[in-house]
Amino acid sequence: MQNEGVPSSGYSEIRRLMETGEPVCITFETEEGDVKKRLHGTMPFQKSVPEEKTAGEERNELPGKSGFLFCELVQKARMGEKFRISGQSCSPGDYVLGLSEKSPAEYYLRSGRYSNKQDAEKAALSLPRLKRKFHSIVIEPLSVNRDIFDVLILFLKPERAMRVVQANAYSGGKRTVMDTMGAASICGDCTVFALEQGIGLSFGCKGSRKHSGYKDFEVPLGIAFEKIKEIEEGLSKIPETTE
Repeated sequence: MQNEGVPSSGYSEIRRLMETGEPVCITFETEEGDVKKRLHGTMPFQKSVPEEKTAGEERNELPGKSGFLFCELVQKARMGEKFRISGQSCSPGDYVLGLSEKSPAEYYLRSGRYSNKQDAEKAALSLPRLKRKFHSIVIEPLSVNRDIFDVLILFLKPERAMRVVQANAYSGGKRTVMDTMGAASICGDCTVFALEQGIGLSFGCKGSRKHSGYKDFEVPLGIAFEKIKEIEEGLSKIPETTE
C-alpha cells in the first residue's frame, strides 16, 4: 500500500497505459472530529488547490458545489487541474453519488433513452449508488496526489483496457465483471461500481462523451485503491500484445 503523505510517484505500469493526460484520483473525504478520512481508510488532511474558489477555506469548512459535471471535472483533472467540491451539476450524477434521492427516471424518459416510463424507472433503479456519507470530493491528477485515494480513473484504448483485465486475472485467474448500460458511466460505472467491486469497465455514456469530450476510441475504466497494487504487479508480469 502506498505510504500516506507521499506523492503518487509510483504506478509506472498504470501510468503508461494512458496516451493523453494522466490517471485521475477520486477521494471521498469524510469527517471525524478534526481529521479528514477517505471512505476506505484514514488519510491526513491536505488542503487542495482546486479550480473552484476556496480561498480562505477553513480546514473543516464545506467546499462549494461545482458548476461542472462530475465527468467534466474528471477530464479537467486528467489534463492537470485539481478540485475539491461538495457537489456537481449533473442530476443523474447526484443520484449516483448519493447527493440526491431524486431518481433520474423522468429525465431519462424525456431524453428518449428508454421506450416507456417503466423501463426508465428500471434503468434508474439499476444504477450503482454510493450509500456511504462523505464531506467532499477531491478530483486530481495522479501526479499531484499525496495521500491514498478511493478510485483511479483511466481513459484507454481497448487494447490497453484489455491489459488491465489480463492483469486482474494474473493472480487467481479471475474474470473481470463488466456491468454497464451506457448511462452514468464515469460517476457510476467507473467510480461507484469500481469502489465496490474493484474494477469498473465502461463504454462511456451519452452525457460524458458529449460534455467531457474524451475520444470515441477511448473506454473509461476505474480501479479501486485496494486493487491498484495487484493491477500494477500484473501489468509488469503479463506479456505485451506483440509478444
